[in-house]
Amino acid sequence: MTINRQWLLARRPQGDVRPDDFRLAEGAVPVPQDGDVLVRSLFFGFDASQRIWLTDDGGYMPPIMPGEAMRCMGIGQVVESRNPDYRPGDLVEGFMSWQDYCLVRADGPMPLRHLPQADYPISWNLGVFGVGGLTAYFGVADGLKVGPGDTVVVSAATGATGSLAGQIARARGAKKVIGIAGGPEKCRWIVEQAGYDAAIDYRNDDLGAKLKELAPEGVNAYFDNVGGDMLDELFLHMAPRGRILICGAMSSGYTDVKLQGPANYMRICTHQLTVQGILLFFYADQIPQGAAQLGQWVAEGRIHVEENRQHGFEKAPELLPTLFSGKAPGKLVLHIADPV
Repeated sequence: MTINRQWLLARRPQGDVRPDDFRLAEGAVPVPQDGDVLVRSLFFGFDASQRIWLTDDGGYMPPIMPGEAMRCMGIGQVVESRNPDYRPGDLVEGFMSWQDYCLVRADGPMPLRHLPQADYPISWNLGVFGVGGLTAYFGVADGLKVGPGDTVVVSAATGATGSLAGQIARARGAKKVIGIAGGPEKCRWIVEQAGYDAAIDYRNDDLGAKLKELAPEGVNAYFDNVGGDMLDELFLHMAPRGRILICGAMSSGYTDVKLQGPANYMRICTHQLTVQGILLFFYADQIPQGAAQLGQWVAEGRIHVEENRQHGFEKAPELLPTLFSGKAPGKLVLHIADPV
């Protein structure tokens, strides 16, 4: 435990994030102070929101500054602790960074979770039981309040969040679940693996025409991961008193926090729509409940878990841009090391 590999932000990205926006360095293993937990990295998770943290504003988190290690959600093993709630050897999940060893705290915006012994891969705690799965759960159950009889549409339906949102809607009794994705292979995956009733290929289909065909009485609940023109089109197809959940804006590339709003927003008035956002921070105290419900559905075979696992610390910078350029379905995770 003498060398600490780090991927540091070399410069603030302009436009699309690129691998050469980061530089590899070797630093000292940090020394924990009161309240700190020193963690050895086992897995890095990849989320589109990481791009927001690289802007000058940082979005809902402090911006990552040049010379700092890239922040991520990760899984690690406690090496040394100055917090009595964590002991060496414990497996934990929370905010980490692209380093072999990093200091984490339990008093941040999200809990530093102890990971249970389980018969599923530990990396699932970054996916179905992590930010993506929990955001999907609370977004569908609390934000959209999906229930029997609802017609639900999910955009970016092969992503870590979208691929689970539709399945959660189905588990809650939705009448029809429609996914939007790019390309015939992803659309086929949505139906055959994720259990959606239908898929719309936004690259090749007429989105408006397909929505009229698949949801002739209108969409009751829309889980929006894309924003932009797609959100604008969905406003035109919402049923009266429909609900829209704003989870992301992938179409923007997250290169700026200032985005143009929808042109068709008056549909909120004329159709009495409800539009709200979702941020997992607001559900921090409910995470155990959400994870338990997801675990039950997984055990019952009602949720298919898809993971895109890569290997090797050196790959971290090249994987981040793939979130915006068409990665494989499911949660993208990078395996760094095994627990001891």
